[in-house]
Amino acid sequence: MRDNYVSPAVAGVVRICFDQMVAHNWSGRVYIRYKEGSMDFQDAVGLLEILERSCDWLNYPQCSVKERSFYDSSPTFMHRHERRPGRRGERVAVTRQETFEQNYGEKATFIVKIEYRQNATWQGQVTWAEKNKTVHFRSALELLKLIDGTMEKETQSWIEG
Repeated sequence: MRDNYVSPAVAGVVRICFDQMVAHNWSGRVYIRYKEGSMDFQDAVGLLEILERSCDWLNYPQCSVKERSFYDSSPTFMHRHERRPGRRGERVAVTRQETFEQNYGEKATFIVKIEYRQNATWQGQVTWAEKNKTVHFRSALELLKLIDGTMEKETQSWIEG
């Protein structure tokens, strides 16, 4: 098997590195294996936009609800010269797994696996890298609350039940 092949089962995995988390205002970087370098975000809305656009660009996981528009809605998330997913579901990674895993945020790092995009939101699991704890989420809002909860002393939502 080629080194740059990534199974569709892990295509929705992103690494979120938070460099600043002050009073519910976040900034940091997002890494995906299909794009060299990082994508910067300045707030929660920017983070959500990057995650949604990366799923749209990869077409994984597929949306159960599609937005309708009379305008050109082709994904402009990636530049045309960058590698796109291969044919017949094959996904070709630009970044090696080892490089992907060495990125950490100054405040916190999360590995997010979006498994489904149903009911106009996301479902999946998030791993808090520094604590090696994984929790499932049922919506984008729940994902944001889990991340925001890491700033509190009591991280009840991260206690495995």
